[in-house]
Amino acid sequence: MAGGDTMQKYIGAQIKSARQHKKLTQEQVAESIGLSAKHYGCIERGEVSTTVAVLTRLGQVLDFQLLIIVGNRCE
Repeated sequence: MAGGDTMQKYIGAQIKSARQHKKLTQEQVAESIGLSAKHYGCIERGEVSTTVAVLTRLGQVLDFQLLIIVGNRCE
């Protein structure tokens, strides 16, 4: 597995954890940030990369900061 894939899966897992902590469904989050539920699910599973803009919107909805989601994995 390439390093980018590993990072995508790590970020996706962090996003999923934040969503579950807020007790929201994938559909609710996807709708609130303007994505399809299918695409959002792919982000959570680490199947696709996403943009900083989408991560920023997710941070607003799920109450996290990008640095916390990425953590020290970007070193």
